[in-house]
Amino acid sequence: MRLLGEHFSAGRLDVTEYDERCRLAAAARFRSELTPLFDDLPEPQPSEPPRPVAPAIRAAAPPAAAGKIVLAVCAVVLVVFLLVVARQLALVLLLPLIAVLWFSWRR
Repeated sequence: MRLLGEHFSAGRLDVTEYDERCRLAAAARFRSELTPLFDDLPEPQPSEPPRPVAPAIRAAAPPAAAGKIVLAVCAVVLVVFLLVVARQLALVLLLPLIAVLWFSWRR
């Protein structure tokens, strides 16, 4: 309606035409219903709104630190289990050797 007001102020529309076009613009439900209101008028014309861009969907990657935290908790639980429940000090002393061999093999 602002654009129709500009055309009315410029003298391109009389009061009756302006009222009729404003009524049609207010009743319009789709943009395609507005374009005929400006067909016989020069600029300014209603412009197409920018189309919204769909956001890129990214899969959330698990944090790298989460795996290290789980590994550390499992190691602590294993050590406590071997010391308290199984009472196997020899196995606890072998854990660092097993860890070194495991991580050097994985690289």
